[in-house]
Amino acid sequence: MQIASWRERAADSPGGAPYIAPEPASPGARIWFFTRKGGVSEPPYDTLNVSTLVGDEPSAVSENLSRMKTTMGGQSSAWVRQVAGDEVVRVEEGRFAGEGDALVTRNGGFSLVVAMADCVPVALVGDGVVGMVHSGWRGTLKGISGKTTRDMGDPSSVRAYIGPGIRQCCYEVSEEIAGRFARRFGREVVEGRMLSLAGAIKTDLREAGVTEVHDLGLCTGCRPDLFYSHRKEGPKTGRNLAAVALDLGSSGRRDAR
Repeated sequence: MQIASWRERAADSPGGAPYIAPEPASPGARIWFFTRKGGVSEPPYDTLNVSTLVGDEPSAVSENLSRMKTTMGGQSSAWVRQVAGDEVVRVEEGRFAGEGDALVTRNGGFSLVVAMADCVPVALVGDGVVGMVHSGWRGTLKGISGKTTRDMGDPSSVRAYIGPGIRQCCYEVSEEIAGRFARRFGREVVEGRMLSLAGAIKTDLREAGVTEVHDLGLCTGCRPDLFYSHRKEGPKTGRNLAAVALDLGSSGRRDAR
């Protein structure tokens, strides 16, 4: 696993929102890990919250989503109702796509998005195909990232980018959950009751055949200036958005049907 460089970028256009992107950029795709900056939500959801389910004002969430859409070139997004499972949903257009925790598309012109506040977003880029995974502990234990790469075709051609999420320094779990992860992924992913979701995701991807894994190394628990954390802030906090889209200007272009 490679520790990826990253840079906090200003909004790409007026009226947009800042975000974090891996460096160098992934060929054939655009990746956006939005922070909590640049929105209009009031505390404790300050400021770029994307969820209406946490108590924030719907009008504020709508404006926040509009700013992120502007940053992503005005394109629509495909999203799912996240259920902490391992369902992978194939999508062909930007719209609500049902229940699941991962999305895959071979079409361009829209983004795949997930929301989180400690769970780990994993952006996947293959040959003319992209995927976005929401990987909490349940989905990680079920191998959702590896399953998604297999759904994309040849896992050996996939580049994976592990985004901001709760890290081992901040993530204490029960002895029972720690034991399950140790048995499934090896003792190296747990230290006492401190769990490394990123380490387990790396192992899952490697077992699936992915050879290029980039980890941004960002902890949502350690960086309240950039990210929401359910663990550190409690239920009254916002949700960050992660997105990936095929780059229509790349040689691997696939147009939306």
